[in-house]
Amino acid sequence: MKRQQVLLGSTILLLVVGIIRWVWSGWGLITVEVNDKPLAEIIRSIEKQAGIVLKTNMDTAKPVTMHVRKVPLTEAIETLGERTDSRWRVGYFFAPDAGAVKGALDTISGGKRPEGWKNFEVPLFGRPGGGESAVRMDPRRDVWNVKEPAEKTLHGFLQAAATGVSASFACPDEFNPAVGKMPPSGAIGKAAPKLAQAAGAQFQEVFLLMGRPMGMADEEGGRDDESGPGRPPGGAGGGRDRGRRTDRELMKARTLAEIEKLPAAEQPAARAEFEEQEKFFASVRELPEGERRPKIEEHFSQPGMMDKMQERRLGAEERKSPDQRLQRYEKYVQRKQQVKGAANK
Repeated sequence: MKRQQVLLGSTILLLVVGIIRWVWSGWGLITVEVNDKPLAEIIRSIEKQAGIVLKTNMDTAKPVTMHVRKVPLTEAIETLGERTDSRWRVGYFFAPDAGAVKGALDTISGGKRPEGWKNFEVPLFGRPGGGESAVRMDPRRDVWNVKEPAEKTLHGFLQAAATGVSASFACPDEFNPAVGKMPPSGAIGKAAPKLAQAAGAQFQEVFLLMGRPMGMADEEGGRDDESGPGRPPGGAGGGRDRGRRTDRELMKARTLAEIEKLPAAEQPAARAEFEEQEKFFASVRELPEGERRPKIEEHFSQPGMMDKMQERRLGAEERKSPDQRLQRYEKYVQRKQQVKGAANK
């Protein structure tokens, strides 16, 4: 009898361990298997599975087909972005009270920009050191190496954070309290609440799925071929030329901050590659459009550049539906025909 009890206890223990291992193996992974279901339903499912807040400015009644099984959160959102022709990012919203944060997020969900809010975001094009991936890392884990900004206020620290990590930050224009204690360096998902505490602010971490154009992330105005948005992040003004200069300075700082995160042995090569890119774009910046664009196209057609872009393109194509791929191909053919027709005139 005693032996049977021991065997029964051992069997139960093995079953419990097996269940725990099964649950743990899928912990934090996302499964969405739907055909023509409203976007709102998919968003709720991802929020529940990942324990996050996910907002969008798109029509949430839009039917979406999506099939992912036990994938990381970023891959699930990346796939949803491809299926809805949208882009995503992680945003941190700071305000004097929770009501102001909720009001801003409700405004974004309604397809508008919150009035009187300042946006801090510095895009990073490519990954220093060649670490290209079709699926981005979780921006919440991106390390912010905190350095004291010249302006020791919430806005000053938010601009510094935007220059150091792959996330966006937003705050009311008129809310800019002093920050007496620097937050510790570390993952931005843990550093952001420390910054809010030091500034006496309320904050919310949000995944933003933004239909193109990207709402708050896009500013009106032109684009530099090499530097993204034509106006600087954070709402800085001063005219188009000044905006481009500010943009380049911020993006340079953003890239250098990313290089500092690489292993020490990889930093010299990454810095040399970055300086080579800087030198090239400086050499073509003042050329007439007719000369500048062919040189840029030639530069990006180099085998190494082509391989990186092709890797990203294939990853994105795999997450599109067959109908999306067909539509993309038809648009490509139409553009080719238009270019050919213009050349024959």
